[in-house]
Amino acid sequence: MKWHIWWSECWFGLRPKVLSIHPLGVSVEFYMYKTRKSRKKVVTYLAGPLMNLGLALVCMTLPVNEIVKMKIIYTNLLLAIFNLLPMIPLDGGKILKEILQKSIGNKKATIFMNQLTQAILVMITIFYSIVILQIKNFAIFLLILYLWYLKYLEDRKIKTMMRAYEVIERA
Repeated sequence: MKWHIWWSECWFGLRPKVLSIHPLGVSVEFYMYKTRKSRKKVVTYLAGPLMNLGLALVCMTLPVNEIVKMKIIYTNLLLAIFNLLPMIPLDGGKILKEILQKSIGNKKATIFMNQLTQAILVMITIFYSIVILQIKNFAIFLLILYLWYLKYLEDRKIKTMMRAYEVIERA
């Protein structure tokens, strides 16, 4: 067993389910059980942004070209901030959903997070559409398309979940 898998199983009782490489980085999906405590889930969701912050701090001490160093620091800081946006499926959205589930329940938290994600995504699209016209950065356009694609995938999951809730409520 590799040390990082052993470490995650020992400390959090988690087993890696899927390792994915995306345009914005790497993500690891763990088997999360209903009995898993919210606090442990939140710590797990914070791991990615904290890793980006750690890489930025470590890079500050490296004796490399200042331009390269600043690009690495800037990129990691932006990724940490971006990943903490309260949008599903980003880590910030998952953290907020965990917090909301404790107070308003899973179904209402899911509906709220879906609406919040939609609103933030519309605002980001409008804002960056103006930015794209000014600076002509095609990468921003691709990022927006990718976010809408993630939203589409999340909507499909939510529709399935809502059908399951309806079946349970009828029974």
